Amino acid sequence: MLFACRAGEEVEIRGRVTLSGGPLGQELRVRASILEVDGQAKVLAETDVDEQGTYRLKLDQPYVRVILDAVNNSGGTRASALLDSTEAAPGQDVRTAPPMTLETALEAEVYTQMVRDGVEPGNVDTVDLRLRLTASRAQAVQKSGDIPGALRTLGVAVRAAQQARLRAYAKPGFEYVHKAELLSAPRQAAATLDLALDSGTSSPAKAYADFFVVWDAALSMHSALEHQKAERDAGMVFRAIAKEACIGDDCQFDPSLAEIHATGAAVHLVLQQAGASGLQPAADAAASELLSNLLESPVNPTEAWTRYRASIVDAEDSVLYRLLEDTDIERPTLWQLVQASKLNGAMLGLVMLELILKDVSSSSPEAIAQSVDRAFANHTAELTRAASPHLEAAGDRAQPALTLMLITQEAARP
Repeated sequence: MLFACRAGEEVEIRGRVTLSGGPLGQELRVRASILEVDGQAKVLAETDVDEQGTYRLKLDQPYVRVILDAVNNSGGTRASALLDSTEAAPGQDVRTAPPMTLETALEAEVYTQMVRDGVEPGNVDTVDLRLRLTASRAQAVQKSGDIPGALRTLGVAVRAAQQARLRAYAKPGFEYVHKAELLSAPRQAAATLDLALDSGTSSPAKAYADFFVVWDAALSMHSALEHQKAERDAGMVFRAIAKEACIGDDCQFDPSLAEIHATGAAVHLVLQQAGASGLQPAADAAASELLSNLLESPVNPTEAWTRYRASIVDAEDSVLYRLLEDTDIERPTLWQLVQASKLNGAMLGLVMLELILKDVSSSSPEAIAQSVDRAFANHTAELTRAASPHLEAAGDRAQPALTLMLITQEAARP
C-alpha cells in the first residue's frame, strides 16, 4: 500500500545504526525494502553508513511499512528497524527512523514472519506491533534455543492481539474505512516519537506521553473507555500466546505501552464524568509514574502495576476511597468489595491464560479474540452482579466506583 502522492515526489530518510560493543568496526550499508504479498522483499534503495553510524537515503516516492536493514560487505544483516511510514514528523522535511537496536530488529523480524506466514502487509498495524515488542522480549528471544519458533509464536500473538483490538472497536457503523483509519492514524505520532528517540532524549516517558497525545487526537472517533477495552483484550491475548516465546526467568510480564496509556486515560474519563475532577491529578500522576517506572527505572513490571492499582483502588487512601468518602457506603464494606475485586481479577487472568493457551494451536486469531471478548463480558457481568447491591449506598458514585474497579482489575493481567 502506498501513500497517495504526486508522481516523482521523493522522500528522504535519516537514521543511525547502534550496535552493542562500541564502534561499528566494519563498513555497513542500509537497505530500504518493502514486503510483497508473497513475503518477498523488494529493495527500494541503499546507502552507506558513515563512521558515526548515521545514514541518509532517498526513495522515489512515499511508502508505508518499510524495513531498514544494516548489511555488511558479505550481505549479512547486522541490525534492522521497521519504519511505519516515510511521513515526516510535523515541521520536518526528512523522516527520522528509530535508532536500530535489538528491540527494533525483533520488530522487523516479527513483521517479516507474519507476512511470510500469510498475513497481508496491509493488514498489519506496525505501530501497534512496535508497542507490543519490548526490549526484554527481544533479549528473551535472543537467548532462546529456537529463534525461528519464537518469531512464529510472536507473529501469531501480534496477529491475534490486533484481531482482538479490532473486534473490541467494532460496533454499528464500524466499516472498513474505520479499520483503515485505525491502522493509519498513529503513523504521524510514530514519526514524532522516532524523532525524539533519535535525539537521545533523557526522558523516554515524556517522548511516549507526547506520542499518545497525538495518538488520542488521531483516534478521537473512539472514547477513552473504548480504547481501554480494546487494549485490555489485545494485551491479554498477546501475553498469553507470547508466553511460549519466553525462556525461563527472561519471560517477564511486559504490557503494551498502549495498554498503560489507555488504562490511565479511561480512569481520567471516569472521574471527569463523575464530577470528581479534583481527583484527576492524583490519578494522572499515578499513570505517569507507571509509565516512567516501566521505561526508565529497573522496576519489576508486576510491582509497578501493583503500585498503580493500589493508588487507584486497592489502598485505603486510593482514588476510589476518596471518590466515595462523602457517600453513605461503609469503609469495611468497600474494603471487602475491593478485596473481592482483586481476587476476581486474579482468577480472570488464570482462566484467560488457560483458555487462550488451550485454543492457540487449534483456533484462528479471530476465534481466540471472540473467546476473550466473551470471557471479559462474563467477568464484567459477574462483578457487577456481586458488587452492585453493596454499592447502593454510594448513590450516583456507585457506577463510576464499579467502573474503576473493573478497569484496574481487568487491565494488564499477566
